[in-house]
Amino acid sequence: EKKRHRFVSYDQSSSHLCIWLSVVGLGSSAEVSTRLKPTPTVLNLHCALLSIRPGVTKKMILIRSIRPNWRSFSSMLDLQPRSFYYSSSSSSSAAAAEAERTIREGPRNDWKREEIKNVYDSPLLDLLFHGAQVHRHAQNFREVQQCTLLSIKTGGCSEDCSYCPQSSRYNTGVNAQKLMSKDAVLEAAQKAKEAGSTRFCMGAAWRDTKGRKTNFNQILEYVKQIRGMGMEVCCTLGMIEQQQALELKKAGLTAYNHNLDTSREFYPNVITTRTYDERLETIKHVREAGINVCSGGIIGLGEAEEDRVGLLHTLATLPSHPESVPINALVAVKGTPLEDQKAVEIWEMIRMIATARITMPKAMVRLSAGRVKFSVPEQALCFLAGANSIFTGEKLLTTPNNDFDADQSMFKLLGLIPKPPSFSDEAEPCEEEAVSSSAA
Repeated sequence: EKKRHRFVSYDQSSSHLCIWLSVVGLGSSAEVSTRLKPTPTVLNLHCALLSIRPGVTKKMILIRSIRPNWRSFSSMLDLQPRSFYYSSSSSSSAAAAEAERTIREGPRNDWKREEIKNVYDSPLLDLLFHGAQVHRHAQNFREVQQCTLLSIKTGGCSEDCSYCPQSSRYNTGVNAQKLMSKDAVLEAAQKAKEAGSTRFCMGAAWRDTKGRKTNFNQILEYVKQIRGMGMEVCCTLGMIEQQQALELKKAGLTAYNHNLDTSREFYPNVITTRTYDERLETIKHVREAGINVCSGGIIGLGEAEEDRVGLLHTLATLPSHPESVPINALVAVKGTPLEDQKAVEIWEMIRMIATARITMPKAMVRLSAGRVKFSVPEQALCFLAGANSIFTGEKLLTTPNNDFDADQSMFKLLGLIPKPPSFSDEAEPCEEEAVSSSAA
């Protein structure tokens, strides 16, 4: 029986490593395969290849797989790691160059805005390809995290986010409600778990948690109970102070969502009741408390493509990349100032997802609000480009979403598998309030 891992497999019957390699530099690339005893050396690998194709030098040997557990193997052989079917000569786009650099050097936080713009502006199919290349290097490309988002306190928000139907300033048909009871929340979490979700996210339509001590203490109890069910837990409760972040961490919170929504430059056109710096300060409190950060944005707000680049640049140059980056397509809700905005096209989502994957390779890139209007083939392109997380369940806060059964059918069709929960300190976080971008 052979257990295959990308381009590397292990034959248990003969205790041999079977490695697919690419031989380059002889005018054209050629595929070769060889079988080596465990703990191979440069010498016996070189000799094995010479027996297949004369003229091969050690400098021409490129290992296709660069899974983390094979890095030491590559180093031992003094080989140059590569991934997928790519060589630097095959493309001259910024996406190609930066993808190769990301694979070679790993995540970095010193991105220049112009560098990200050049990646974003690369030819779409080239960008898609290289997003997929980085995705296969940095993640298990078949795994997709399934999250369920529940609005535990709906409507009546004092803020003026122009995309959000939960604002008390707009007539959207969403009525203010009290915080849901513990029994109702736990029942929803159990249902989500049984349907396959590994992360349960709770959203409250608040500007912040000041003066809400009773409700906040209730939410701490919800976090403890849901964590005890074996699920990752995420909250999006508006702005929080450092002490509140520490209390959430103590209760067992996996992740806290606080989206930046858009670029700093375009932000005042969308929201005036909370500043960009206040959002960054909340992210700082969350990070310092040891909670995973979930932060992304919404496209389709009327912003220019330069603003999308600006959003990604801010996220990619944070001291630590967010563990989770939700990419939302605006769901234009009647009654909000953005009700007449043009629908986001799938190509725009693919461009954002692939650029996010290349610039933040270790993040969970979440295909979030607006997914319900994309077909399965369109979603498949998003997964190929680098998305590896979704919200599943019939509602996202207050807007329609893909239900559990539809998503399971899609997983089966595309060969995707659910990502198991992670409870280490480095687990990737959840989602969002920007989903309220979609919320109706």
